[in-house]
Amino acid sequence: MPIDTTDIERLAQILERSGLASIEIEESGLSLKLVMETEKPTASSSMLVAPAGRSHQTAVVAKADVAGIFIAVHPWREKPFVEPGQAVKAGAIVGLVKIGQLYVPVLSPAAATVDSIVAEPGATVGYGTPIVSFRAVA
Repeated sequence: MPIDTTDIERLAQILERSGLASIEIEESGLSLKLVMETEKPTASSSMLVAPAGRSHQTAVVAKADVAGIFIAVHPWREKPFVEPGQAVKAGAIVGLVKIGQLYVPVLSPAAATVDSIVAEPGATVGYGTPIVSFRAVA
């Protein structure tokens, strides 16, 4: 079975996020090797920081790093990962993106207060889709 271009794009995104320099996959006589150029790291794709007026607050947005279905509540729990007004630490799980049977966490890029859940639970999201917006004191 040939490797689809969307699979290659997803692998490249995962490779970039993980900080690895390369990945090689062999399957049924096929071979794929992806190599990332290692230059100066830039801001993570999972956050966006923008000024929010004179209130000395900064708006921060957690974005999907992969395409899939947005999940606001862990499949084994009843409460959502976060709710508006909730304070979170940097790196806290604020949602999941489901790809088949794989769940990829959406992480808070900074310590902040949840402003709103931007993505609709159960909606299909793409790479870079805003998931949760936050208010962070500058």
